[in-house]
Amino acid sequence: MLKAAFCDDEVKILEDLSAKIKKTFSALECEVDLYSTDDPLKLLEYIKTNPVDVLFLDIDMPKINGMDIAQTLLNSDIKTLLVFVTSYDALVYKSFKYHPFGFIRKTFFNEEILGVAKGIIEEIQKNTDTFSFKTNEGFNRIKLNEILYFESESNYLNLHTENSIYKFRSTISSIEKELSPKGFIRVHKGFLVNEKHIYSIKSDKIILSNNDILPIGRTNRDAVKAVILRYLR
Repeated sequence: MLKAAFCDDEVKILEDLSAKIKKTFSALECEVDLYSTDDPLKLLEYIKTNPVDVLFLDIDMPKINGMDIAQTLLNSDIKTLLVFVTSYDALVYKSFKYHPFGFIRKTFFNEEILGVAKGIIEEIQKNTDTFSFKTNEGFNRIKLNEILYFESESNYLNLHTENSIYKFRSTISSIEKELSPKGFIRVHKGFLVNEKHIYSIKSDKIILSNNDILPIGRTNRDAVKAVILRYLR
């Protein structure tokens, strides 16, 4: 069962969109347990003791808005997919630094909820996937969501996680072929990056969740820009 929560300060909209969220996941044969509230403080208290897989947040709320909640989550140990629901397209760009999984515009909710729901189901499945490789010390298996990026070094690759670097013999092209369907993107001829760890994208570089800065290759710029477009759909 998928655990989810939704916060919107307008009760009528909260009830209407909550029903549509449940209906959409049900149509995808995914049972969802959805906690809904119009009070951001109640939401924060709930998710402290009730872990959720995905959090739907209205960006524009009085007193405590969706970005305030997102900042609180960044400063905590709470891990969840974050989907912003908004009536104001301009706020999408301001909220990108919180690394949301997706956005849904209220005026196009019926059209956009299905794609986001499918993506959520795929992402949760992906979080259980692992990558296996062999180093000089032996075989290793790491969850895909723990991998930050692969770095090419001659005939070897350096696999970077938050706390470790593993070196093994392979080519970045072969790993790209294996992992590109699972959310990894080639940002440069020497770097393959886990999209979920991209914190910020500049014209010629990306900043990762651990503050590592990697270059964007000239031939890779369009593909990297497409990452942003996927968030804006």
